[in-house]
Amino acid sequence: MSAGTGVGSPVRPVKPERVVDRVRRGLGRGIREDASDLDRQKRIGCRFVGSGLLAFCAVMAPVAILRADLTAGWWTPVSLVLVVVPAALLVASTFLAVPRSLSALVCACALGYLIATLLWFPAWRGAPDEEARWAVWLLQFPSVPSFGLVVMLRPGLAVTNLVVATFAVHAANQIARYGELRPVELLSVPLSVALAGVFLAVALAAVRNVRALDERHPAVLAMTTRAAANAAQEAERSRFDALIHDHVIATLLAVRAGPPDPRLAAQAASALDELDRSTVPPSEVTARVFAFRTENTVVAMSDRASCTEVISSPAASYPAQVVEDMVDCVAEATRNWLRHAGAGSHCEVAAEFGDGFARVTVADDGVGFDPAVVDPRRFGIAVGIRARMAGLPGGSAEIDSAPGQGTVVAVEWRRP
Repeated sequence: MSAGTGVGSPVRPVKPERVVDRVRRGLGRGIREDASDLDRQKRIGCRFVGSGLLAFCAVMAPVAILRADLTAGWWTPVSLVLVVVPAALLVASTFLAVPRSLSALVCACALGYLIATLLWFPAWRGAPDEEARWAVWLLQFPSVPSFGLVVMLRPGLAVTNLVVATFAVHAANQIARYGELRPVELLSVPLSVALAGVFLAVALAAVRNVRALDERHPAVLAMTTRAAANAAQEAERSRFDALIHDHVIATLLAVRAGPPDPRLAAQAASALDELDRSTVPPSEVTARVFAFRTENTVVAMSDRASCTEVISSPAASYPAQVVEDMVDCVAEATRNWLRHAGAGSHCEVAAEFGDGFARVTVADDGVGFDPAVVDPRRFGIAVGIRARMAGLPGGSAEIDSAPGQGTVVAVEWRRP
């Protein structure tokens, strides 16, 4: 806390303009944030598909070079480019904080493979080589792009691509070896399609299960919230039961016939005072106490968080509910920073307490997010910050963030 408050241990002062500047520079790095489990599965699945294509290309590159004499000189490098470039872009996109164009890149992988296969036919020089078992280097992995289409929930397109690509590459390989199609050997096509189809079905089932779980998550969250509220009510009821038993009932049981007992009157007055203290919270909280609670909330979270306060009106006081709600919002914003901003990020809190107003800004230099598309699972932002301040007379909340640009959460109260 700043020296002006006189409460708590000193922390490093932070200029508000430096906080904003650090956030605008977008220093966030390291952690990827997915809006849902389905998005996470798409990211991992696409990375697997892209890496698989690159691995197959690396393994089959010697075969491609060895059999380059069967086609025109341009086909081998063109086919490699058509397969490698979309796969590399797909893998790179999965490492972004927010993946870009995964669906389009998966389609590009499937289309690149198919175009490379179809271009083989006009590029073939017409000289068969029966000794070449893998005359067309693409023969080993026609099903891989289809897995990407399944991950992106395009099963119809995945099956179509699997059948067409498998038939095309097997036909090209037979023509390269024998100079013609041999129907008996083409029976390997439905066998390959059936085998790959089993794995496609398993992948599709997994993706659909994850999507179903995501769709049920808001309902589960609402049920959990209701259960937590019921538990809190039960705990409060138990506390009052104990209070009534220990004070009220004990006083009533002490009543005896005869002259009034001064000690009993004092006991009754004590019971009433205890009830008053339990049911009526303090009406006003001073600025110094408000600042002390804010700083304790922040520094208790992490040693990477710092807090500075300015008390422009030391005699100011605030409704107890205002203090409770704003401190809870600061705690929620700080927790969100710890969970989502990324390793190595920092958080700086600036608070100002004046006559009739209070404002606290929580700024971090983490990975950021898009506030316009906050997932329903981000219960803390929707309810813990926005809804809480909206329900407070005179309260408001602002959330400023963007992917890669850090996050600034500002909560403010002005006396109506």
